[in-house]
Amino acid sequence: MKKLIFLFAITGVLAFFSGCEEIVKEPLFKDSVAPGPVTNATVLNLPGSAMISYNLPNDDDLLYVKAEYTLASGMKVESKSSNYINSILVEGFGDTTEKTITLTAVDRSENQSTPVTVKVNPELPDVHSVKNTIEMIADFGGVQYRWKNENNAPLAFKILATDSTGVLSEVETVFSGVTDGMYTVRGFEPEEKEFAIVVRDRWDNYSDTAKATVVPLFEEQLDKSLFEQVQLDNDAPSGWNAWEGKYEFSFDNDVNTFNHTYAGSDGWPQIWTVDLGVVARLSRFNLVQRQNFFYAHGNFRLFDVYGAKEIPGQDGNLEDWVPLRVAAPPYNNGCISIRPSQLGGTAAEDQDHFEKGDEFSFTLDDPEIRYVRLVVNETWGLTGFSHFAEITFWGQVIEE
Repeated sequence: MKKLIFLFAITGVLAFFSGCEEIVKEPLFKDSVAPGPVTNATVLNLPGSAMISYNLPNDDDLLYVKAEYTLASGMKVESKSSNYINSILVEGFGDTTEKTITLTAVDRSENQSTPVTVKVNPELPDVHSVKNTIEMIADFGGVQYRWKNENNAPLAFKILATDSTGVLSEVETVFSGVTDGMYTVRGFEPEEKEFAIVVRDRWDNYSDTAKATVVPLFEEQLDKSLFEQVQLDNDAPSGWNAWEGKYEFSFDNDVNTFNHTYAGSDGWPQIWTVDLGVVARLSRFNLVQRQNFFYAHGNFRLFDVYGAKEIPGQDGNLEDWVPLRVAAPPYNNGCISIRPSQLGGTAAEDQDHFEKGDEFSFTLDDPEIRYVRLVVNETWGLTGFSHFAEITFWGQVIEE
């Protein structure tokens, strides 16, 4: 009987509260007294931004300070800084002209102080300073873009080339925030062509267009029918034939198939080795992730690439191989699979990039290669196994 009484009591309480209006959280004590304004504002101008420092008002119920300003696009921006900090960052400016910032102190009752205006003069924004460093040089099948991004600003690089009518048209957009940026756009015949690039930041500020006339070097896609598996002592013991995956699916021209290793028993890192069937001066390769795991699971995120004209030994000791794309110093150029949205891109760009794959370039100074090894150091899902859908190589065949 006691249990029944308890249940009925709970039911009654729930019924009572279900009929109440939604409870809105408000300050325990409200007043109409505005806080004092910030004082002694000083400005530290930065690239495309400014750090404003100030003295906070002596109000016990001060909650935050807000900065209000307008960007060149007309977009109004509001930034906030808590009452524990005496500075605020204002950013997103696309030029160096003087800007007016309005600072207002706000208390817990949402009372606002008298506004204080501050003038800032941003330094040259990264979108322009990076553009000024861009170089364009001939590369296999296209042009190689190089730039310096000293502040590691997340930027988008819109690459253009003249189309059949002679008009500059967008080829693709690359996202990068690394200090020493490099990207090669491919797929062009070895004939004179104008290439260009425009830099964009996350506030939609754009640089001027940098242009150059370049003659791409000849390249061709390597014949996948000549590829053969190589199994060295430190390659993944599964032979990349685990969990419905097959090694030969690595280059069957079908992105819906995949290779796969075992977790645990295959060790770490996990190595994949291939005989290209020809000696070539490699220009680039494209790696497509397993398509039903979107930037996840055992898809490669961090990996290195080694090569050799002849296999140094069955033991597979990487110290005997040529480092083509290796993260460890002094090379610092390992392969990193990217997700555009992590560098300012959109969800649509994420999907497009995932379907097209990650493309990585080799340098013009790299030696002639016949055997290639991929050394997986980390997957998107931090798994103990690895997999990918398809790999394609390009370059100049030297010896068949």
